[in-house]
Amino acid sequence: MTNNTFIFEQPLNERIRVFLRIEALIVRLNFFKQQDNDHSSYHAALTVLELTALVERGDIKQETIKELERQHKVLNALITHQSVDKSRLELTLSKIKHALTNMHAMDGRFGEHLKKIDFLLTIKQRAGIPGGSCDFDIPQLRFWLNHSYKIRVDDIDRWSQPYYQLYEVIDLILNLIRDSAFAENVTAKNGFFQNSLDTSLANQMLRIELECNNNFFPEISAGKHRYSIRFLQPQEQTDLPPVQLKQDINFKLFLCAL
Repeated sequence: MTNNTFIFEQPLNERIRVFLRIEALIVRLNFFKQQDNDHSSYHAALTVLELTALVERGDIKQETIKELERQHKVLNALITHQSVDKSRLELTLSKIKHALTNMHAMDGRFGEHLKKIDFLLTIKQRAGIPGGSCDFDIPQLRFWLNHSYKIRVDDIDRWSQPYYQLYEVIDLILNLIRDSAFAENVTAKNGFFQNSLDTSLANQMLRIELECNNNFFPEISAGKHRYSIRFLQPQEQTDLPPVQLKQDINFKLFLCAL
């Protein structure tokens, strides 16, 4: 992606879907952490709780390990190919091994470290109620927000530290997947594009690159065997639903299948 383009991504399996959500939450957390104000610190704490809810849904540790092992196996099989940059490949394999070591060294399930913190549990319970986090609802929250910026950030860093360790590994996984595809210039006839997926490949993600100055966006639907893309244009009044374009759209498509 350049400064003149946008990338839209669509996961093609549940594992990558979860990884992308973790990535998005970490990006959001980093943004809120950098802002020295009450509202941002509160939303940073909410993002930590959202990360916790996400990683608790399944065994994210085992899913991450499985993906690392799968990528290592696939890439290691390329080591004998003459056209491969062996030094770069060996460096990548080394990074994967290091990530596997770090994952195996992590004790317990993600999110367990926060279950005994009553302060965060109270925020979680009240956050589901409209306006439920007012000062009179959670006076301890108001007390915490009155602390210095450094104290608040130190707390947030402590709560989120295991998630950053996980993110380092997921970032490696996602970057390898994104780098596995080459751009294909394709055309959506009358704003619609559809194609089949080769089920013999490890299809991971679709990426669509569009120019920033285009006044439309893709809506992607994908299954195991095929995917479709509709290009939609917002109406002048934002309240109205977008409409499908009826013109041919040229775009770059990346099918990531590492």
